[in-house]
Amino acid sequence: MPERARECGIVTLADAKYAPGVDMLCRSVRESLDLPVACFDLGLGERMAAWLCERHPSLRILPMPDHDDLRSVRSAFESAGPLAKPGKRVWPIWACPFLIQASPFARTLWIDADIVVLRDLAGLVAHLEDGPILTPENFAPKVTPNKPELYRLLPIQRPFDPLEPRLNAGVSGWDHARAEDRGLLEAYCHAVRAACGDRRVADAISWWDQGALIWAVQQCGLEHRMLRTTAWNLCIRNTRAMGAAIGWDDSTLGRLRELVPEGNLLHWNGTAPPWPIQP
Repeated sequence: MPERARECGIVTLADAKYAPGVDMLCRSVRESLDLPVACFDLGLGERMAAWLCERHPSLRILPMPDHDDLRSVRSAFESAGPLAKPGKRVWPIWACPFLIQASPFARTLWIDADIVVLRDLAGLVAHLEDGPILTPENFAPKVTPNKPELYRLLPIQRPFDPLEPRLNAGVSGWDHARAEDRGLLEAYCHAVRAACGDRRVADAISWWDQGALIWAVQQCGLEHRMLRTTAWNLCIRNTRAMGAAIGWDDSTLGRLRELVPEGNLLHWNGTAPPWPIQP
């Protein structure tokens, strides 16, 4: 287990194509609640990593963990894809629970690199006081549930609704000292390990690691931990910012805050990110 700092911090993942997202995420965090950010390096390159750290002193660039679980994920899913979303690869998505486990912080907010904080990050941290944070899917909730076959391959020994929760894994929160959170995170990892070892399991899980987290929530009986508002992980497609000329510069966050007063964290899920993706 990693030696953890006592504070709360944000963990994300990026390569050079998503470095502009990390840059804006860090800026948006600093303007709301100046938490430290740790970014696992999926291929930023030395120059880009140095540029990010120079711009954001509270940012740490971390190497990808070197252990059997990550090697299994990469071996199982490296050839999968490509994804419709530009610049995204499949295997790193499956790695998310193991990166959360490797967080350097005592309390971790996982935030995808295509998300920005618009306001009230302190409010999100407050939700972590009494349990893990889960956020609702609001791009494609109808296709979020796992396939029925998953529950034959990975049975759950408690009554549950296989259609719930309809969560989005782009934002979550974890207190690594709390048994409830550790149990949920281990179940999340277990589902991914099962997917690595059995293609039938992988095919029955919806939306990669997101479906694995759904299975874990059902296994642990933590459906009640999902936040009741979409404000903490709001899909841009549901806002006036979709299609607006927001740029990706010093004025972007101000424009977004004006366009999206109903959201606290804004997510480009289901759509291309607003910065140019280099081939």
